[in-house]
Amino acid sequence: MAKLPLSIYLLRQDRVSAFEKDLRVNPQTALPLAPPLDGYVLPLPVKETVPQWVGALNSVLQNPTALSLTGSSPAALLVVRRGPDTFVLPFGHAWMKLDDDWKEKDFGRRVALNSIRPDKLVEIEIEQIFAKWHVARERAPRASAVDEFGVEFDRDLVASVGGVPSHKILGKKLRGGTSLRVDVEFSTLGDVLDRSSQLFKSTTYRKYWPDIDNLSVVADETLIDKLEGRFDEELKDGAGEKKLVMFAPTYLREEVDSVDSYVFGRMTKAPVTIPYLFVQSWLSYLEREGLEKTVSEAKVTAVHLLDSDSEPLKRYSVFQCFGYELSFGGKHYILSSGIWWEVSQDFLTKVNKDVSGINPPQIALPAWNQVESEGEYNERCAQTAGFTFYDAKKLWYGGGQSQLEFCDLLHLDSKTLYFAKIPTKSSGMSHLVEQVRRTTELFFSPDDDYRKELKRVTKVLHKGLRVDWLQTRPRQGDWTICLVSLGKSATQLPFFARCGLYNINRALRKAGHKVSFLKV
Repeated sequence: MAKLPLSIYLLRQDRVSAFEKDLRVNPQTALPLAPPLDGYVLPLPVKETVPQWVGALNSVLQNPTALSLTGSSPAALLVVRRGPDTFVLPFGHAWMKLDDDWKEKDFGRRVALNSIRPDKLVEIEIEQIFAKWHVARERAPRASAVDEFGVEFDRDLVASVGGVPSHKILGKKLRGGTSLRVDVEFSTLGDVLDRSSQLFKSTTYRKYWPDIDNLSVVADETLIDKLEGRFDEELKDGAGEKKLVMFAPTYLREEVDSVDSYVFGRMTKAPVTIPYLFVQSWLSYLEREGLEKTVSEAKVTAVHLLDSDSEPLKRYSVFQCFGYELSFGGKHYILSSGIWWEVSQDFLTKVNKDVSGINPPQIALPAWNQVESEGEYNERCAQTAGFTFYDAKKLWYGGGQSQLEFCDLLHLDSKTLYFAKIPTKSSGMSHLVEQVRRTTELFFSPDDDYRKELKRVTKVLHKGLRVDWLQTRPRQGDWTICLVSLGKSATQLPFFARCGLYNINRALRKAGHKVSFLKV
């Protein structure tokens, strides 16, 4: 029998009845399976649709009604019971019928981690929740070690992994996120489901992937209610807007390849589309509709994902599109793709210890007055003897394609580069960390093109400042890289901003650089 690509979902045991009720499963609609399989096939109505591009083509024909095309989209759900577990396999567009609340959201990922060894990785999708909720997917041409991918487990939430499984029954390749994607002979389905159930319940993966569980899913419904209550309070008093970000859910959008635009609320014949998901777009929608800014409202307000033909791909709630960080009861949590995650206490302790141990620079800066902008503060510091102002001075580098800042302040005698930020939320620290990372890569590079451009800009902006320090490539350790926080100490930073500081400190020191941190 030929192999068949399958997507397998595991239903939450307390949601099976909701699944069957919503899809109106009954003896008239469900087709029973033949033994030894227990379950049924649920055929879904065939959709006859006229693609939007048909109208566009007719508009340029001599006969504007000459082209008449329709497409059919058959679909079905295969439901298989194996002991206490209920699995659902969608075919065609049937995956669109599956409510995300019915699924075990970590099912495929857990199975994949338990079956794919770190040296047999082909694909990994990550979400940089410690930065600005940036989503990235990396693929290798062949099975490779995880070290060859750009994943940092102290920074990234691993949404899905793909590779070569160590269990032959799962085929030669698999990928797991919320669903488990396998390519197997259909006759082996029962064995595949049994093995995946065993792997989902196993914690063996921790032996091979020891750093991947810095975050764990919060399953306690009482705790979730309390977290959402606190989130609600922060939304209402305005503090929540400063920390909130929006993005298409990473864990839940496996089947959606390309999103062109979004629609808030009901899908009308002529909906108002937006090209990107921004918090302000949601707030504008609430104001337009006269609705309140609450968690409950976010849960019932829809976000529709549209393709390039403005056809709906998937619908989520606004709540499922939130990224948020929250401290509660002495612990730290994040909300991502509608899922609450708790930060490991060991990881929290490690981060706090590391960032609190970063030494201050040799030369301190004046205190911030709590009113100045970053630019105003840097300009005031530059009036102090020995400091040179580089903030907002752009270098055109790389064929004129990139505008880069060297640093905010330079203290030449002590060979210290200062990078300053007002850390109101973690994304601000993310920008700071990225600037530091980029500067160190270029300033210490064997290629001297960047230093030549910096030398030219320095001569123009700072006449009289010596430039001998730009004649040759500096050695790691010759200069101190200083991150400056306006108003908050390292331990007072938002937790994920601390993670950013933790990671850049560790990376730079590993490369041989001297790093310091200063609160002003």
